Amino acid sequence: MKAGAVSILTPPLVEGPKVVFFIPTPHKFSFAMEMANGGYGIPVTITVVTTWVLIALFFLFFNWGLKNLEMVPGKKQAFFETLYDVYDGLVTQMFGRRGREFVVYISALISFIAISNITSFFPIPGFSTVNGQLVISPLLRSPSADINTTLGLALITTYMFVSMAVKEQGIKGYTKGLCEPIPVMLPMNLIGELAKPTNISMRLFGNAFAGMVIMGLLYMAAPVVVPAPLHLYFDLFQGLVQSFVFTMLTMVYIQGSLAEDEYRI
Repeated sequence: MKAGAVSILTPPLVEGPKVVFFIPTPHKFSFAMEMANGGYGIPVTITVVTTWVLIALFFLFFNWGLKNLEMVPGKKQAFFETLYDVYDGLVTQMFGRRGREFVVYISALISFIAISNITSFFPIPGFSTVNGQLVISPLLRSPSADINTTLGLALITTYMFVSMAVKEQGIKGYTKGLCEPIPVMLPMNLIGELAKPTNISMRLFGNAFAGMVIMGLLYMAAPVVVPAPLHLYFDLFQGLVQSFVFTMLTMVYIQGSLAEDEYRI
């Protein structure tokens, strides 16, 4: 949308993550790209920058919240203790007495995905100049709308449940489990294991990116009135639901790698 010398790119944009800057390298590596000056550099996309910003905010937020803890909690400490109780109750319901082993990973996972999904609900404006015209566009982009982020999270989850299965059963027992009920089922069981990270990564990416595309099309059709209320659904409601779905599937996969009598209360 243009208003005189100002051009406003309303969020979200129907495009892939753009490269923000390059980290120069002396030679051309596998991931390096040629820059405008003829040199080579590793591209840093808006997804990576947004992830760094969210990590910094998490660090500052929890560092502030965990300072000066007291026996009789004030409002700030009570809020963080309640937040921990919610996470602890979630993993205890799933893993029973072994919940403490996973509360750190599960709480970090659901918090990061939830904040990532609702990033576009709180747009921070970025300013640039193109052909003498001031352009205002969203400064950050939801990391979960990038398949690299969701696949990375899914691979961490895969490492969690595979390593836990090997720890519980031993490498021999885990391999034997892939051959059950008869050895000829090994290929099918391997496909089933590979389907788990594919399922959760594509589900989260598909929902986040589809919501971005739909909102982008609505902004093109009716940039002023129609899209605003729909941000509540696509950015806030759907973002929180998908973070919960990803986390629940992660806990189901990890629980499946534990011995049955280990996690019962």
